[in-house]
Amino acid sequence: MKKLILIILCLFLTIGCNKKDDIVNDNNEENKQEVTKVEDTYIDDNPIKVGLYMDGKLINEYNTTIVDGEDIASFDVYFTDIEDVGSSNTKNNFNKYYKMYDNIDNYKIGFYISFNTEEKKMESVILNPSSMYDLYYIYNYLYDDIHQPDGAWYSHVEEKDVTDNTVYSSIKLYAGGETSKITSPITLMVFTYNGDDDFDSEGYYRGVSSHTLIINNK
Repeated sequence: MKKLILIILCLFLTIGCNKKDDIVNDNNEENKQEVTKVEDTYIDDNPIKVGLYMDGKLINEYNTTIVDGEDIASFDVYFTDIEDVGSSNTKNNFNKYYKMYDNIDNYKIGFYISFNTEEKKMESVILNPSSMYDLYYIYNYLYDDIHQPDGAWYSHVEEKDVTDNTVYSSIKLYAGGETSKITSPITLMVFTYNGDDDFDSEGYYRGVSSHTLIINNK
């Protein structure tokens, strides 16, 4: 009789454990279903068309010979993508196309540069002068051509010069050193943005307002 009671008790405990496991599993499944996925609803309504220009002409590809310690090239930023703006005056051209848009005062200009070297890929998102020497081989100098007296000489923007009104209307690339280790063309992209949501979780631009050119070292 005692044996029978022990057998029944064991069966009861086993069934009880299984039921408990089932309840835990059920709860886990319910919890999984209750976790709602946070979807990225980013939509870019940026109206600005932007391009990189040299002597008034839109540049998609630029061929040059890169020499250490010398300028590579300078490019102007205009809020248009037409092939030829008909003038090489950076200040006038920038203002002309800027004024064709309404309510864009909160948009800023940024850049992205990338290239491969013998060791690794080099890349930088450039939003201000603090990134000037990020790429070691290639320096980038940002210029505000807009807030300058006509005919005056001026230099690139440094961190101490930046204000809320600073406009990065042109960029110059300079060969810092050891550029023979660069093994690919240089990619230069200009873009406009008005907030952190225009960048993905890794800090790369993901908006619709951009223009990219390729610089080939011949």
